[in-house]
Amino acid sequence: MPLLPAPLTLRNGVPYSETYADVYHSQAGAVAQCRAVFLTGNGLPERWQGRESFQILETGFGLGLNFLTTWHEWRRMGSAAPRLHFISLEHAPLTRTDLSSALSTYPELAQEIQSLLSAWPPLTRGIHRLHFDAGRVTLHLALGDMADLLPQLTLAADAVYLDGFSPRTNPVPWSDPVLRQIARLCRHGATLATWCVAGHVRRTLERHGFHTTRAPGFGTKRERLSACYDRIPEDAWRKIVQRLEQPALQATLKSPPQRHALVIGAGLAGCLVSAALGARGWHIDLCESRSGPAQEASGNPAGILRPFPSLDDNRAARLARAGFLTTLHWLEHLKGKTEVLPHGLNGVLRIAQDAMEAAHLFSLTTAPGNAEELLCWMTRVEAERLGQCTAPWGALFYPHAGWLDPGQFCRAALAQTSHLTMHWGHPVILRPVPTGWEARTLAGDLLAQAPIAILACGAHPLPLSNAPLWPRQRLRGQITQIEHSPVPAGTPVLCGSGYVIPDAPGGPCLGATYDHGTDTAPRPADRAENLQRLTALGLNNGTEHSVVQERVAFRSVSRDRLPIIGPVPGAEGLFALTALGSRGLVWGPLGADLLCAWLEGDPLPLEKDLVQAVAPARYR
Repeated sequence: MPLLPAPLTLRNGVPYSETYADVYHSQAGAVAQCRAVFLTGNGLPERWQGRESFQILETGFGLGLNFLTTWHEWRRMGSAAPRLHFISLEHAPLTRTDLSSALSTYPELAQEIQSLLSAWPPLTRGIHRLHFDAGRVTLHLALGDMADLLPQLTLAADAVYLDGFSPRTNPVPWSDPVLRQIARLCRHGATLATWCVAGHVRRTLERHGFHTTRAPGFGTKRERLSACYDRIPEDAWRKIVQRLEQPALQATLKSPPQRHALVIGAGLAGCLVSAALGARGWHIDLCESRSGPAQEASGNPAGILRPFPSLDDNRAARLARAGFLTTLHWLEHLKGKTEVLPHGLNGVLRIAQDAMEAAHLFSLTTAPGNAEELLCWMTRVEAERLGQCTAPWGALFYPHAGWLDPGQFCRAALAQTSHLTMHWGHPVILRPVPTGWEARTLAGDLLAQAPIAILACGAHPLPLSNAPLWPRQRLRGQITQIEHSPVPAGTPVLCGSGYVIPDAPGGPCLGATYDHGTDTAPRPADRAENLQRLTALGLNNGTEHSVVQERVAFRSVSRDRLPIIGPVPGAEGLFALTALGSRGLVWGPLGADLLCAWLEGDPLPLEKDLVQAVAPARYR
């Protein structure tokens, strides 16, 4: 079922849930309640002192006031604040309009509220990551059923805000399966706070490894509950609770790992993972056999960025949606930081080729996992007016999709990467050594070594003497660019049998062919096939189009058409980000973020079944 937003209702001026017959917060005020119950109950902000990062898990986002208040307190620490990850689950989120209305009476949080509303995502199931304060605060908003989502999360919570409507009307957040999953997601010594002191909740928490204690409540609540996930003697636990009420408790962290990685390949995958790790302070040795970045498939003048929905919201569709939204975040982050990043996000129009396809595309608009912000149906008249083409059966429109220049994307990402050493023009062999991995030239000369190595070599063979036998194919593609556009500037990307990118740098881009050939020279037959795409869209008025450029590149495609991202089994410190196929702009940034989170110990940006679906271990 599609995700249904919660309606906004007020009772005595307080937001009220008709579904759960309960208020979102007490009459005494949500901000004061958060400070008294969740911050104090978890020993915050004192426990942030000296921490490099901190993860908070919340069981009900609601109006977002616990997050906003926590973020506000985090800001008061200035440069001493840790990197904050706030993971919050919500079954029925509010629309941006209703959320804005509900939060309008909190002027003390105005700055945080405006930032949250500006970043509010399409209401689709899955994990949405919203980045604030130059990426030092990340809200991981997990939308969907709590009982389904919790087993899919990968994180190590330092603190838990156990929140939700009354156990009487909304028993799920307080149930044994949910509390068992919360315990699984907690780091040793994690704390938990809640306003609920019901006996069955206390007993369930204790059964799953929490030591609980009551403390003075807030508002009309006589008591609240604090807990710690740590199987220690009761007297020792009471001393911890006493310290939680004072500005004292300090966390003990392991020393951070050596942040140094070898990245093999400087296409989209290699450049983006270098940038993601570089932003976290890693030193990167980037090895590329060509003379610079983006010389293979990532060197095409333009590529399409859009989601790929399905009727059953399958794994590929969910990955593509997450990847599409991630790439939009990357573009927003790079905006203003680079002088040149050609792109156009004025939409993609997917033209139906016949009545049967039109019925299929129309059904996608109401399929699970989709939202009107991401796609909508257009009639023949609407599609032909927007696309300036022939669309007799209508079209599916992706309003925030479009195109961008992958090569400039690579260069813009590298330009923001500090501590980067580039090794151009050297095919390498990667070998394990006691300290990690080393890259040597084919002549045996040492280029670089690091504790972590990442395979991002696209369609090239893996540079290992004992390479894993992943079922990858090397598929050839040819694009054609023409001198003059058959449609006005600013027209959306047109897709049907192939695609037309009207505003591509260097001239409208037509493509792309897809075959098992190995020849690198452009073929006249492939040119004719690409030009035929204009005829199929009713854009060929009989004039001969002047071809200004043709380009051949090779894609790396896995057997199941999903990318290969994650740790390589049996090779400690070796990771992969490859087999992106024709969806490098969709899966590249997402894969880079996934590997970065993995290596940094951050919450993973994908549900566990999706992480497993792309992991190299699936081929063992």
